[in-house]
Amino acid sequence: MPIRFKALSHIYNKDMPYAHKALDHIDLDIREGVITAVIGETGSGKSTLVEHLNALLLPDEGSLEILDYEIKANEKQRFLKPLRKDVGLVFQFSEYQLFEETVLKDVAFGPMNFGYSKEEALKRAAEALKKVKVSEDHFDVSPLELSGGQKRRVAIAGILACDPKIIVLDEPTAGLDPKGSKEIIDLFVSLSRSEGKTLIIVSHDNEMVYNYTDDTVVLSHGKIVYHGPTDELFADKEKLKEFNMLEPQIVTFRNELIEKGFVLSREARTLEQIASEIAKQVKR
Repeated sequence: MPIRFKALSHIYNKDMPYAHKALDHIDLDIREGVITAVIGETGSGKSTLVEHLNALLLPDEGSLEILDYEIKANEKQRFLKPLRKDVGLVFQFSEYQLFEETVLKDVAFGPMNFGYSKEEALKRAAEALKKVKVSEDHFDVSPLELSGGQKRRVAIAGILACDPKIIVLDEPTAGLDPKGSKEIIDLFVSLSRSEGKTLIIVSHDNEMVYNYTDDTVVLSHGKIVYHGPTDELFADKEKLKEFNMLEPQIVTFRNELIEKGFVLSREARTLEQIASEIAKQVKR
């Protein structure tokens, strides 16, 4: 079933003179098993929106249906722990949350908190660390001794070890070098494609959004101004101008090739895919 926001609003400092409506009657269905980007200018409500997905924030108006749970405004929630197991939220600079004395123990903390035995939690932790390419040599090392990129991988492993059905990434590549950014995004995209996990990415990186996501939600001043296929958004120059968004460089390059007579499918979004289609036409 989709993730469904129904007239959901969230107000910071409610009933105060400086109250601010960060989300304003959001109606939104996010498809199951696909990769969805949430984008918009700073202050548009992106992080506020995704923090409702595992009930870090609760609606002041309206409701949210997610998996088998329904969260309604002004109702006491009794299922937050199982919801937070099923919806993993990877924060921006999530490495600052590491606290255990060893890497393995830190990653195992989540599964143990959700009821797994110590033995099973450590097994899940080891498997998750291997997924994010953290060497076994680092399992018994303090997380504080790792590099910034390695710490980010350990924090992500802590989410993966709980095997969530939905993974939410809030600016997951912030502060990483280009190689590290690509490796992290490739990891999550592979998980989504191979295991059917729903992946939601908050990002300012239009290149990454265009290359990897199926659908895009654009927020502005707490309202949704676009929701639809990612490739259709970036093919519409008028919408990009209206939303004050820059066209990704790969889109500009692709359009120039089409103007020169090359035929490119909608699926050819990355440089590698474009090069493959061009090579076939050049050979002919």
